[in-house]
Amino acid sequence: MSVRTKGWILIAWALTLGLAAAGIAGKERLLARGDTVLLKLAPVDPRSLMQGDYMALNFEIGNQIRGTPMQDNRPPRDGVAVIRRDAQGVASFVRVHHGEALAAGEQLLRYQIARSRWGGTQVQVSTDAYFFQEGQGKRFAQAEYGEFRVGADGQALLVGLRGKGMERL
Repeated sequence: MSVRTKGWILIAWALTLGLAAAGIAGKERLLARGDTVLLKLAPVDPRSLMQGDYMALNFEIGNQIRGTPMQDNRPPRDGVAVIRRDAQGVASFVRVHHGEALAAGEQLLRYQIARSRWGGTQVQVSTDAYFFQEGQGKRFAQAEYGEFRVGADGQALLVGLRGKGMERL
């Protein structure tokens, strides 16, 4: 292998590490500075609710987004919803965002339309599963809300699950 080839490999390796570090730093900033938003969980096929060491997730807001009339009767694969949080931080769906200015108290939330594990399609906010330690399934079966950190651009990261009384699980 020539010195020139080794140099290009080293540059590619450094760029890869740099991009990964930038992505991690962005997620860490979101975790530290993002607004706390709670999304109400929606039922999932009970045969698939708990499998091993993860919990399948579906959110009520996703069902509301799917029920919204879209252009061409099909939602875009990626989109942005407008939400409003109540005093407890629980988000409610307002509308699909089309670039218009936000009213006071409104916030953006990014979503994706993805193939569901159970067939068909599903609106996902950040993820459709929550992983936890083995043997903790009974504790997480009490979950009523997903806890997210959400940035100003609507990017969301799932940070935990909460119970009926908003307690952290």
